[in-house]
Amino acid sequence: MSRFQKNTLLTFSLLAFVAYAPLYYSIRNAIKKETLPVTYESSESVAFISLGEFEIEGKESDPKTLLLLSDLIDFEFNQLTGAVYLGKQTSLSSAKKNRSQFIFYGSFEWRENGIFFIPKLNSIEQKATFMGKSIFVPYEERGKLVSSVYQSLSHLLDETIRLHRLLKRSPEWKIPSQDEFLSESEFVRLSDYNPYLPLDERLSILKSLEFPSEYLQFLKFQSILEKRSEESLKEVWRTAGGNPNLSSYIKFSIAKYIAEYYFAKKEFGKVVEFANAARKEREVSKSVFHSDYADCISLLGKVLVLDGKKEEAVYYLTSARKLYETLGLLQDPSAIENSYFYGLLLYDLSQTELASYELSSIHGQLKDPLEQIYLEYNLAKVYYDLGRYDAALSLLQDQRKSILAEGFPNHDIALYSYNLYAASLYKSGKWSIAKSVWESLVSAKSIYGIEEKPYHRYALFNLAVLSKLKNNPEQTEILYKQYVRLSPYGQIVDLPSKDRFEIGKPIYPYTWDAQIQNSFVEMEEKTIRSYTGRYLFNGQDEEIRARTYENRLEDTNLFLDDLLNTKAFLSKPMSILRKTLFGDLKRFEKGNQIVFFDIGPALNHPEYPGVTSLAVAKHFSGMEVVLWELPGEVDLFLKKVKPELKDRLYSFPNIRILSADGVGEFQTLYSDPNNWILRNRPVPNLKGKTIIIRAANSIDIYEPYTKILPHFQNIGKELKPNPVLYFFNRSILLKPAGTEKFILIGNQSIRGFHHNFQSLDRNGEPPYSILPFTVSEEI
Repeated sequence: MSRFQKNTLLTFSLLAFVAYAPLYYSIRNAIKKETLPVTYESSESVAFISLGEFEIEGKESDPKTLLLLSDLIDFEFNQLTGAVYLGKQTSLSSAKKNRSQFIFYGSFEWRENGIFFIPKLNSIEQKATFMGKSIFVPYEERGKLVSSVYQSLSHLLDETIRLHRLLKRSPEWKIPSQDEFLSESEFVRLSDYNPYLPLDERLSILKSLEFPSEYLQFLKFQSILEKRSEESLKEVWRTAGGNPNLSSYIKFSIAKYIAEYYFAKKEFGKVVEFANAARKEREVSKSVFHSDYADCISLLGKVLVLDGKKEEAVYYLTSARKLYETLGLLQDPSAIENSYFYGLLLYDLSQTELASYELSSIHGQLKDPLEQIYLEYNLAKVYYDLGRYDAALSLLQDQRKSILAEGFPNHDIALYSYNLYAASLYKSGKWSIAKSVWESLVSAKSIYGIEEKPYHRYALFNLAVLSKLKNNPEQTEILYKQYVRLSPYGQIVDLPSKDRFEIGKPIYPYTWDAQIQNSFVEMEEKTIRSYTGRYLFNGQDEEIRARTYENRLEDTNLFLDDLLNTKAFLSKPMSILRKTLFGDLKRFEKGNQIVFFDIGPALNHPEYPGVTSLAVAKHFSGMEVVLWELPGEVDLFLKKVKPELKDRLYSFPNIRILSADGVGEFQTLYSDPNNWILRNRPVPNLKGKTIIIRAANSIDIYEPYTKILPHFQNIGKELKPNPVLYFFNRSILLKPAGTEKFILIGNQSIRGFHHNFQSLDRNGEPPYSILPFTVSEEI
């Protein structure tokens, strides 16, 4: 262990001894345990270099040669010591690009009898470009090109450091020997390999190549690893792990790849095994002053945290952080993730102030929006525990904007944040608003299955605490009993005598599922899935398929009437929803500028064809109402329904009939004139319109979820410029204009949704309910 590591850990252990005794003993044991001497360089003494893109002089060039040459030189540079090779400029993070002091590149010229190369070096600190002595390689000796270019570039850097008296030590170059030169035919055959080809094609090419080359071996190992199977990993490590003829860099790369593979699979024991193997290869080659080594020990720290061995993780995360800092790469994504784990670990070890400093240092630097939302929750939780309630509120209010912008108001992290927001409000003296937020979390159970979630029972517990503080013992007992009923036995907490609320713990990265773009979050998906695929369309009689009755879907009309009626007294969420859908309400009087799609409107009903669609057309005379029905059902309507019933439907001038599959590609079916039955009526122009869609006992119950999710995604994509309101079975979903993702915002009552019998009873439910936190930035 180096001096700076020991000093850092001894300082930290002194702090730990005062604040948290178990942490002190953990660090002391880590210092004894880590006895392998590792020498770190100084960032002032070594050069940070990268590989730029080569230039072409003249009209002739060979892209295959350039690609292979770039990859070969990158491979060789990765094995040098005494300097920090960061990689190819095109693949570097912005932090590594900014850290690079010297950029290697050069110009190639294809001449009649060979290749001419001038090495060039861009010195960032000196803001100057240096050129070295040109080299010439005949075409028949192209196999020597890598060695020649490597030597010319390395010599140029050494001379630049010497002549300009830079306070840098020269790297220890690993110049390829003549034994490693490729023949002309080997070079040409290897240049056929393209890393961007499909894996099967690459494996086929590599299988045909049999000649001694360290780089070829590396490519073969790499391609087998990409199969990402247990067998392929074992095969590669069995061959490479104990092979003394392989370079440490190849073995390091293989071990690191396997460790990351198992990390993704959460097989923590194997991660530790292979991350340690990768670490040791770096130590053997004396290449520890490098971000790759920091990544390895950071990975060890992260996996120990996730495996519950948090005290053991301190050494690794602390060392990784110090190395990233010394390298000047604290802003690199890997270092940011290390700081994320380190900050949360400090919190778990009761170092809340230090955790606040560490987490706030990376705030705003995570690229993934969902990860940033989680970080803001975690940081707000730290602020809350420190009593910095205003800071927590401010952070959570900013987080709300991101939550709505990304379409995540029903995501777990959003609901955890609402609970924390309410607690922060109470601590800031706004107890009535806090109460309403917790009540909205409790009442959400009528919209989706929230009762099994921790934040739902936290809200019940916190409302019970509020009731107790307000001397309401009856309400306290009711709420607390609900909390106890929903809580696992070992997690039940007694009601406190003071205002101590249940918030939950910070949430570590890699403990939540990644969100697929424009898909539903977990609770939305469960709700939508609960409707889908319940019946087989072709397995039912025509009469059952077409079953409907008057006033069955009257709740839709009531909902729309409230939104479009300027005199209606609306709740704040409904007012915001109105503005989101309609903006200036005057344009939408009587349904003007609105196109209503009714999917599966029972057009084939023998007595009431399209009766629920007619109710909409009659109630909103300015609204264009499109009856979107299957072609087979349209044929039955045209052939079997009585003429007078068809005439009654045709008598509404705002009615259109679209004969198409309800889950088909929207743009294709909508733009096909053959799908429109009433040819004398214009196809509605959707530009600038508000779109309303309803699927009630149609595709919502007959189609499987595997068709319904793509249907929502297709509608979102094709109608991206339009605001869309979707009544899907009982659920109400919103897609704001300019977005593609649908958000579950509420539901309708049970009235009219009994598939096998007729009922207009709401069973005590209101006609509709809206979740307030799904439509407004204000909670």
